[in-house]
Amino acid sequence: MKTILNKDTREAIPEILPVIPTLDVVVFPHMIVPLMVLDEKIIKGINNSLQESKLVLLLAAKKQLDDQDVIGTKDLHQVGTIASVMRLIKIPEGGIKILVQGLCKARALNLLTENESLYANVEQVEIAEQNPNNEMIVAQIKNIKALSEKLSGSSSSFSPDFHLIVSKINDPVKIADFILSHLSLTIDQAQALLETENQQDLLASLYNYLYKEIEVAEMQEKIRNHARDSMNKAQKEFYLREQIRAIKKELGEDDVQEIDDMREKLESLQLAEETKTEVIRQISRLERTAPDSMEATVIRNYLEWIFALPWSTETEEILDFAFAKKVLDEEHHGLKEIKERILDFISIRHLKQDGYAPILCFVGPPGTGKTSLGQSIARSLGRNYARISLGGVKDEAEIRGHRRTYVGAMPGRFIQALRKAGSSNPLIVIDELDKIGSDFRGDPSAAMLEVLDPQQNKTFYDNYLGIPYDLSRAMFVATANSLDSISEPLRDRMEIIELSGYTVDEKVNIAKRHLVRRAISDVGLQNHDVKFNDDVLQDIVMNYTREAGVRQCERLIRKLCSKAVRSFVETQNIITFDMQNLPNYLGPRRFVEDEHIATDQIGITNGLAWTPFGGEMLKIEAVLMPGKGKLTLTGQLGNVMKESAQAALSYARSHAKEFKITERAFTHHDLHIHVPAGAVPKDGPSAGITMLTSILSALTQRPISSKHAMTGELNLRGEVMPIGGVKEKILAAKRNKVTNIILPMKNKHDIVDLEEISKEINLIFVSKAQEVLDAVLMPGSAA
Repeated sequence: MKTILNKDTREAIPEILPVIPTLDVVVFPHMIVPLMVLDEKIIKGINNSLQESKLVLLLAAKKQLDDQDVIGTKDLHQVGTIASVMRLIKIPEGGIKILVQGLCKARALNLLTENESLYANVEQVEIAEQNPNNEMIVAQIKNIKALSEKLSGSSSSFSPDFHLIVSKINDPVKIADFILSHLSLTIDQAQALLETENQQDLLASLYNYLYKEIEVAEMQEKIRNHARDSMNKAQKEFYLREQIRAIKKELGEDDVQEIDDMREKLESLQLAEETKTEVIRQISRLERTAPDSMEATVIRNYLEWIFALPWSTETEEILDFAFAKKVLDEEHHGLKEIKERILDFISIRHLKQDGYAPILCFVGPPGTGKTSLGQSIARSLGRNYARISLGGVKDEAEIRGHRRTYVGAMPGRFIQALRKAGSSNPLIVIDELDKIGSDFRGDPSAAMLEVLDPQQNKTFYDNYLGIPYDLSRAMFVATANSLDSISEPLRDRMEIIELSGYTVDEKVNIAKRHLVRRAISDVGLQNHDVKFNDDVLQDIVMNYTREAGVRQCERLIRKLCSKAVRSFVETQNIITFDMQNLPNYLGPRRFVEDEHIATDQIGITNGLAWTPFGGEMLKIEAVLMPGKGKLTLTGQLGNVMKESAQAALSYARSHAKEFKITERAFTHHDLHIHVPAGAVPKDGPSAGITMLTSILSALTQRPISSKHAMTGELNLRGEVMPIGGVKEKILAAKRNKVTNIILPMKNKHDIVDLEEISKEINLIFVSKAQEVLDAVLMPGSAA
């Protein structure tokens, strides 16, 4: 094997040496460094070297690599250091540790693999040495010594002996080696110095690095001085604050204990960092403010609200199917869809505890149990209950709170409800959502968009608190009588569940299970034998009330109980109510069977209408009289309903020949259509076929079957279009004892869940107007 001669040590160096890649260090000549080697190929090369020259070539990697990355020959620098292996220690976990000393710089001419080890052809790199007495070299050495003196006094990274050693060295090579062993350099910086070709450039680079070390040391000293000044200022403030406390104590204005209590409470609360910072700031303001000032009162009220809110307090949910079903069935009859939805929610909670709660909106007529249903849901889930009524609210601040600059400012209703509920996961009932108003103070329904959005209410911002509050853990149940006045964006944020009116059987059942028991308890007759049989309850429901809910029914039952109490107090006897004596206590029956309903009449049709209070049955009347073909509409009809009447007349005129109606009937007669209950406004397209039936009955003088009621929109081609409120309209027909109901064919899918209420009802589905007329127009004479 060929060898080269090291000029510094006069040692023979083989031309081919094992290569050790170094990842995080560049070894310079004369430097002693420990290295860890894990690669088996490298270890094998080192072992071979120990048996011969004990020399290796150390080459630094060009870039920092992860532990799992593989180093290729292209990833190594060409210039490295030939080093002598001084010691080798085997590691039990695998690999070896070696201690190497750099001898001289060398260049790897090419890298090769022999016997599964990495080797390199090397040539020694000789640095261009200059005369030590050269003026430039002497000046650089003096500058370096001056900097080393300054560094010894200011930098903690250089020992005090650093300057003493440097001051005694005059050889530029030895000075460079000594300084290189003390500098903290990156791999790239160290490699650049290793590849420097002449002594002058190397000393110049070392001078620049030492100068940067001085700048860093001066900046560190500046930071330390600033920190020391800040600590002195804090100590001074503490001393002055203690003096203020002593003065306040002498004056009888000692609020120290209150401030300390607030700080203790703050530490016990689980608050976000942003919230905690704001509360600390307000406590500090209160501490600096005179206790009897107005500002102190405002801050104290604010902090009381902060500490009273249930930031991290939650009630444990009851996830028991049997219990939830029992509670809901005990307190509410029917309402299958809502009960199923609550059981679905409990199922989700079994699998995912942190899922957001549904936002429900119950829409239906008054008295159908929407608000009380919210209480039952809260009880079935084991959640605290709070109720917010938004009927008539016109100020946006009612939702988001008032800013603290106003006198008497308060948080919004939702924050107040959470404080009242005492937990951060209550069930909040938002009552009368459709009754929200708006004026110059803002639109509360727009503010509700943030409250009812699961993605936004996690950071609900109340103007009074001034900090975000998480509403996402609360469960919201809104109630409304109609969706028409609720904005589309707000409607989109809720799951709409419609509560239609109750059937007669359902009302009797509710009265028997709930209303009677409650009324007896309210008047104090629990221990007396007061009974209401089914016939009496059915008589009350059918002949004394005409409503979708059960409120009027409850008032009448309470009235009967009051009569029973009076009788007991006066005569010590309890009244037994029956069909015969009921008018004596409630007066004559209010809703008796209309003779027009029982008799087939010309021009009078039973129409079905939807109202926010449930379904209603209307009699649409039409009469023909001499005139000039004028159409008169009365009964407070809206524009849509007027247009339906005009469309029905156009259809009748265009199909006059089919019904044997002469043209003279249209040109020499006036037609008057009236919808009774003239004081009540009416509108909507669903009376189209009803008006057509009345018009054709008046023109043909054929009576209309009173056993039928109908609803459906009509177009000019005679097609019957779908309508809404099917359930309410069927219930209205049942209340009026009409057994045949004509509905549009396109509404057939609405009957899927209405099998119970459509019992004993003959539902006739039609798609053409002719089918309606064939079913209800009785034989008679043509005009």
